[in-house]
Amino acid sequence: MADLPDPLNMASALDDTAYPGYAMGAAAQAIGVTPAFLRSAEAAGLFQTARSEGGHRRYSRDDLHRADRARQLVDEGIRMDAAVRIVSLEVQLAAAHAMIDILRRKADPPTRGRTKR
Repeated sequence: MADLPDPLNMASALDDTAYPGYAMGAAAQAIGVTPAFLRSAEAAGLFQTARSEGGHRRYSRDDLHRADRARQLVDEGIRMDAAVRIVSLEVQLAAAHAMIDILRRKADPPTRGRTKR
């Protein structure tokens, strides 16, 4: 009998958007594409899929969000390679905005009970 997963690690995996918890069929169904679309998105560099011990592709929620956005762009008539570039830039921009927010909070901590002069 195989060892059961540690419940504490299981909870963190459920909360982790980068955890590769979706098999190809479930991933494709979740965002309304074919497995071939996911393979072509990977080949175009949208993401690198994790692999199971048996070699099967596994997708994270982050992968699925990127693939879904690429699907939207492809549906609008944009080529896959251009859609991948757009999505990659959108992800980078979101990360930069998040970093700016963090740095702003560090530079200007809230004034608890004090008034500015």
